[in-house]
Amino acid sequence: MEDHYSEKEGNVFLSQVCDQMIANDVIFSALSVGSIIFNHDGVVRQMNTRALEDLNWKREEGIGKNLFEILGVFSETRNVLPEIIHRLNQGTKFIELVPNTYIRVLNGCDKFYINGQFLGLRENGYLSKIIFLFRNYERELTQEYLLNLALAKTKIFPWFFDLERNKMVIDPRWFIHLGYPASDYLSSAEFSDMVHPDDRETLLGALAGQVAGSLNKKPYTYRLHRADGTWEWFEAQSVYLGEVNGMPYRIVGVCQSIHEHKMIENNLMDARDKALVSDKLKSAFLANMSHEIRTPLNAIVGFSNLLTDPDAGLDTEEKKEYAKLINTNSEQLLLLISDILDLSKIEANTMEFHYSEQSLNDLFTDIYHAQVLNMPPNVELRMEIPENSFYLRTDPMRLKQVINNLINNAIKFTAEGYISFGYCVARNGKEVCLYVQDTGPGIPEESRKKIFERFYKADSFKGGVGLGLSISQTIMRYFGGNIELNFDLGQGTCFVARHPLSCCA
Repeated sequence: MEDHYSEKEGNVFLSQVCDQMIANDVIFSALSVGSIIFNHDGVVRQMNTRALEDLNWKREEGIGKNLFEILGVFSETRNVLPEIIHRLNQGTKFIELVPNTYIRVLNGCDKFYINGQFLGLRENGYLSKIIFLFRNYERELTQEYLLNLALAKTKIFPWFFDLERNKMVIDPRWFIHLGYPASDYLSSAEFSDMVHPDDRETLLGALAGQVAGSLNKKPYTYRLHRADGTWEWFEAQSVYLGEVNGMPYRIVGVCQSIHEHKMIENNLMDARDKALVSDKLKSAFLANMSHEIRTPLNAIVGFSNLLTDPDAGLDTEEKKEYAKLINTNSEQLLLLISDILDLSKIEANTMEFHYSEQSLNDLFTDIYHAQVLNMPPNVELRMEIPENSFYLRTDPMRLKQVINNLINNAIKFTAEGYISFGYCVARNGKEVCLYVQDTGPGIPEESRKKIFERFYKADSFKGGVGLGLSISQTIMRYFGGNIELNFDLGQGTCFVARHPLSCCA
């Protein structure tokens, strides 16, 4: 009797609550789930706002109508609503809907999947009211599907931090993207090991701060170790899902691969820096150009005027010396103009090459006879070539230009000793090594990486505009080779031009 009385009281209480909910439309409408209250015979007494919105009904389309005539609750293809009401009439108090249950408006086409329950209220042992509570999760399924579809096309990965287990729960696609076996989570220690050492302290410090209740809403960029050994840039941002006494109970966020953007950004920054350097070098070049052109021109004009001045009183030897100086400065000016023209051809990608089989001994002999006259008084020019000549398919004029540029560069920095040049076939049998070595002071360390840059001069007091080595390197790369610098500060410098044997026109 006591249990029966308690149950009876409970049913009366629920019925009163139900009546109060019906009477207080504000409270009833505020429910976050759809709610329909109807009598045991199916007549609808009340529907809240959520139920009307989900069913796309106006209030008069449901209130006062028989629920059996306007609505069906389907499991697969079977309307289970009559069966549910029958079970409630038989004494079942609570019925939970099975998965994949959906509502369909009878005499209509509207339907959507739900989860929910039926609650039967009894008075005097008889079923008096039924409360149908349901949640339309089709919208959620659609949103989830669209979200997963969108995420599958992106490099965005949702995650949350499980504070109880101290684990990072993350989209399995994240592991696959990085080249690891798919998983659902990883520990804090495992995640820490994946973060780049330079980024680890900042990132893990921020995460620890968030766990402690100090949320920083700004995104963090960091690098993660991929399975292939490379590093990939990511950006992550998080929020609190909720707080208890000022402390988070869950941290959720997303991380996104920004590697491509980072590479583009770095390339743009490099391009900007190179542009700034180039502008400075070009400015220095233009400022130096007037000096480099004016100097030989002044000599040519000055000595020409002396030679043509009948009042100068020059003897034969003086005239020869002045004529020699005019010739030297003319050659210097022609070389300068040639470099500038070559630079413009390189910029316009119009530099021409004419290939033929060339005897390197003949080519080097021609260079020797031309350069030996240019040697400073205390500098010897040495040619080191094998007895039997090697034939190479190349552009003889351009290859001469490279060797002459290297010798001219050596002359600038060699006050005494010797300058030697020659060639040999590399041990790999795939290229010829052409070298120029001097006994000058060598190239300072700070200049070695810049020596092949345009307009760069290791010594601003030396002649030239800083184009010879850059042009020479470009020519060798057209051949499929390059120029390397072998240095020993204080014991001279050696430039090695590597020319492939398989060079083609």
